Amino acid sequence: MILKHQLVKRHHHIGFMFHFLVFLMLLSLLSILSSNAQSSEAQAANINVNNPQIWTNTEQGIKIQFAYQPQKPILDQPTELKFVVQNLKTGDYLKNLVANILVTHNSSGQFSNFRFSNITVPDRQFSVKYLFPDTGIYEIITRVSAKEIAALAAFKVIVPLQPYPP
Repeated sequence: MILKHQLVKRHHHIGFMFHFLVFLMLLSLLSILSSNAQSSEAQAANINVNNPQIWTNTEQGIKIQFAYQPQKPILDQPTELKFVVQNLKTGDYLKNLVANILVTHNSSGQFSNFRFSNITVPDRQFSVKYLFPDTGIYEIITRVSAKEIAALAAFKVIVPLQPYPP
């Protein structure tokens, strides 16, 4: 009976590890694809910051712009993560979307994430506020969907070393 319990426990552990590794591989692939598709061209009509990150999906015919304020995030202070979704062919802004955002970070082998789920996007843009707990490079993964589309995009946020208070 104890042996059977240990085998079941080991089986669940292996299943969890398999799903976790698949998630990490997908995350890596998405990161590679998004870094190839990002552009640093600013378009003032869309997001009012210098150099928004841009991700395009030609299959779905959409462009997602991402920016954050402040541009140098401060630890444990709110940083606004802003997104705009646009039709590539017409230039129209997409409306009535549902968005999910995953903020991921790997610090010294410790993987952490935070999820914003089911964000209703009635207009052309959406944003959330996030408090970065550590310095480093964060990956912001967003999924936007509507009746006619479902797309993933990944962006980077660098949280610099913080000056010590006087």
